[in-house]
Amino acid sequence: MRRRDLLRLLLAAPPVAWLQPWMPPALGGAAVEDANAAAVYQKAFAWAETLRPEFRNRLREAATRPIDGRIVEDLIRDAQPALKAIREADAIASCRWNSEVLLPEDLGKGRLSVWNDNVIRVACLSARRHARLGQGREAVGELFASLTFAHRIGTGGVLFARVLECNGELAAFQTLGRILLELDDASRALLSRRLDALPPPEPASATIGPESRFILASLREKLNAAGPVIEGEHWDDFWLGKAEIVALKALTGGDRVKFLAHLDATVPAFAELARRLDLPHPDCRAALDDFAKKEQSIHPIAASLVENVWSVRYMVDRMHAIRTMLFAGLALIRDGEAAFRAISDPFGTGAFGLERGGKNGFLIRSGLVVESKPEVSLQIGEPS
Repeated sequence: MRRRDLLRLLLAAPPVAWLQPWMPPALGGAAVEDANAAAVYQKAFAWAETLRPEFRNRLREAATRPIDGRIVEDLIRDAQPALKAIREADAIASCRWNSEVLLPEDLGKGRLSVWNDNVIRVACLSARRHARLGQGREAVGELFASLTFAHRIGTGGVLFARVLECNGELAAFQTLGRILLELDDASRALLSRRLDALPPPEPASATIGPESRFILASLREKLNAAGPVIEGEHWDDFWLGKAEIVALKALTGGDRVKFLAHLDATVPAFAELARRLDLPHPDCRAALDDFAKKEQSIHPIAASLVENVWSVRYMVDRMHAIRTMLFAGLALIRDGEAAFRAISDPFGTGAFGLERGGKNGFLIRSGLVVESKPEVSLQIGEPS
């Protein structure tokens, strides 16, 4: 499967960075300084790759599906190697992946496997069961271990990694919202401390450097192995879209030397794309559309990324909103509605929207509205 097709598939799927290790240990112990979390995560990767299809189907709605029953017990029991691995890795300060050079064949494998979201989903399921049993500390620890896992998957910062990271973080935060009313005061205090320790999500633009280097290095490798002129079906070797190929033919005539020179000249265009991606939310979409229009015939490779990077920008904005909503939900439960109203929606003109969401729960709504994207909201407690 081509890189762009794999990324498009992931962006279309329902939700489940360059970051230094940032999470405190799951249950408050001392961090292990000399070990490597990446080696421990291999156990979680192995479990995800061999997960039985019937268990994968059960995990698609891990944040909401009933947690009673034999199949859930069997699933959580089956997942113990993965859950133990992410808890152990959460207490390790360093995460060093084997290779810092990402190749096209690495997409969909190892830390970039689409199956790894099942590790986070089963952690969500297990945390919900812990909360139901009154084990709030274990529930919070397991979910923050899954957040560490999600962020470390994003290490390297290419678009594909960032999508995996954002989807994993969303699943964990949705689960934290669902269990919030079941946690005791001590567990909520632990949750508050862990939230305070979270750095803000990295800007979407942080992925442009790694993604552009990955794309350009991959294309240079193909060109160096190609003949002096690329023609006919040999263009298919470059996993480019039809519009990109048409523009590159016009710009280079398929001449390898000219093609290589064009790749060098594309670097400033990627920098401009990153600059526009960091514009305030109301201005970002129009600026990206303008970039695509201006650059599609001049720097087609950079222009082709616009839709995908816009999706990542939306995911990052969504995480800003979801994190703040969880803070607001904590304030609502601990100190009442006045404290809730004192927390501003970063994408609204005041407080978040709030309504009863189930017998004992609440639904918090953000003003973040993006065409064709679902409402950004957080359920506090169970909806029924």
